Parts: sequence; structure tokens; C-alpha cells
Amino acid sequence: MKSKDIIEKTLESYNDVFADITNVLLFKGKRIITEESLSDAQPFSYYKTWHRNVRSQERDVSKHWQNGQIRLAFLGVENQTVPEREMPLRIIGYDGAAYRGQIQPKRKRKKLEESQETYYPIITLVLYFGTNQKWNKNLSLKEIINVPAGLENFVSDYKINVFNLAWLSNEEIDNFRSDFKEVALYLKAKRLGTNYQGTKKNLDHAIEILDLFYAMTNDKSYKQIEEELIAHNDESQRRIKMCEVTQRIRDDGRREGEKTAINKISAVLTKLLAAGKTEEMNKAIQDREYLKKLMDEYQK
Repeated sequence: MKSKDIIEKTLESYNDVFADITNVLLFKGKRIITEESLSDAQPFSYYKTWHRNVRSQERDVSKHWQNGQIRLAFLGVENQTVPEREMPLRIIGYDGAAYRGQIQPKRKRKKLEESQETYYPIITLVLYFGTNQKWNKNLSLKEIINVPAGLENFVSDYKINVFNLAWLSNEEIDNFRSDFKEVALYLKAKRLGTNYQGTKKNLDHAIEILDLFYAMTNDKSYKQIEEELIAHNDESQRRIKMCEVTQRIRDDGRREGEKTAINKISAVLTKLLAAGKTEEMNKAIQDREYLKKLMDEYQK
């Protein structure tokens, strides 16, 4: 099974999903960023360690957001399942490399100045997938480092943007228009201990959503439905709603439960018959509580 992290990246890398996430979390649902205005950005950057070894660092997902021919912003997404104390250090490393990458060689600087193109901002969103507790680790650089007294005003702080997906309000979740809405609904239902139902919207990225739900729940039913969809060569036949998926899983679970119960009852009655205990067998058939008692005894 592919790692959950890779599956999350795959889903979020689609422009419609990426735009939807940023519009909901940054612009309160307003359609400011369109999928047409996004293009893939280089996720890799490099840095030197204290031992002067060169290391690479990779963002989960990164995009350039453009307005016409003017590049406005570099948007990055980092996925987290567990709160991480050093997250501000990681983010400042990613963002710093992206800012450093904007510095043009000398021969190009004059042309840049003549075109009046300006440097663009870097925005990183940390999507927290945890459901047991909210993010409870550091949200800024100064929460990590120990600043000597008297130097507070000379040390720049750096804050990070963490979004607790399982704690989004119903209104915020309703603002999602892409398949990511299913993820937000599931995480919130898991946190609250309620049943996730799924929406009636056709999934645009059904394979990726089912793959992600399989990774999150370890329920093989999602994988089975995914494989059935993959078997369809015609893309139009791969249309499916999450409400249909969850209903099928519930129905399959109910049938499996009934099958298991029948097998257990049959095993008890067979043992009674083999032992010549016809009186107990007849009583078990007529008395549900007595049958349950026998099933508990025979299972020990």
C-alpha cells in the first residue's frame, strides 16, 4: 500500500483541489484562485549542513499562482498527522529557499527592473490531519529558540499557518467544492465519533479519494471499490459518489455480520445435535436469550 503521505500529495497536486483548499482556508471560500492560474513549482531546494554537506528538502505540494503574466505568489502545502515541534524551522527553510531562488543573476536584474516585475510572496499552509487533539506544538520561531535578554527586538520572528482540518466549522467545510470536502467531512466525523456519510457529489478524482480513504481507515472495502473502478476502461463509468461508497460498505458489513451470526448459530446447533441434546437444541431455536448464552459458552 502506498504511504498516506504520498496519496495526500497526489490528491492535493490537482489544480482544482489545490485552488479549493487555498480559497477556503485563505479567502473564506471566495473563488480568488482558479485552477487555470496555477502551475507546478519546483518542490526541491537545497541547503548546507553544519558539516558543509549538501542536503535536499522537498515540499509536499507547491504551486505558482499567476495573474496573467505576473507571478503573484508561491503557495506550498505541508501535510502533518502528528504535531511537530520543529515545524517553524522546516517552514522557514522552505520559504527562505524560495525567496533566495528569486534573486536573479546580475545580467538579468536590469531587465527585471525595466519590466517593473517585483518579487513575490511565499505562503505555506500546514494541513494538520490529526483528530485526537488540535495542533499543540510551536507556531512561531521565537517559541523554539532561546533569545538572550535584551536581544528580543533584534531577533526576527517567523510564524507558520497551521489549519486543524478536523476542527473546521460546518460553514467552512461547506465552502469546499472539490473532492477535498470528503476528507474534511471524514476527519471531523472521526473526531466527533460520528458516522461519515459522504456527499451526493460525483467525485472528480475517485481513484485518489478511495486510495486515501483506504490509507486512512485500512478498510479493504475502499480498495475493492477502487479496483472495480479501475477495471472500467471508459472514464465515464468511473463516476461515483461517496454517499454511494459508504452505503455499500455499510450494506456489505451488515451482510457479513449476518453471515457470521448464521455460521455461529449453525455451529452451536450442530454441536448440540451431535451431543444428542435435542431438548437444548429445541430450546435454543425458540429462546433467543438461551441461544445467545450457548453461543457465548461455546466460543470460550
